[in-house]
Amino acid sequence: MKETRKDRWKKTREKGKVKYIIFHGMLGWGIPTAILFTLITTYMDHKSLILNQELFKLLLISTVTFLVFGILFGLWTWHWMERLYNKNNKQI
Repeated sequence: MKETRKDRWKKTREKGKVKYIIFHGMLGWGIPTAILFTLITTYMDHKSLILNQELFKLLLISTVTFLVFGILFGLWTWHWMERLYNKNNKQI
């Protein structure tokens, strides 16, 4: 782990796991993925992107689903970064 990455992670981990999961997992990954999934699914079904009830329903379902997966993604990346950080600190 490079020093700049190590310093960034040190600052990030000081803010806490919950904040990391919310901002990096749910908001940083979950919401954009839900929007992208909805747009691609709508396009692949050859449906118009006109705002209608079906589009809102798909967006709501995908948002809830990808927010849950965003929590899992945030947890996974948190533990991955912690492992790298701790491994790097033991080598010093």
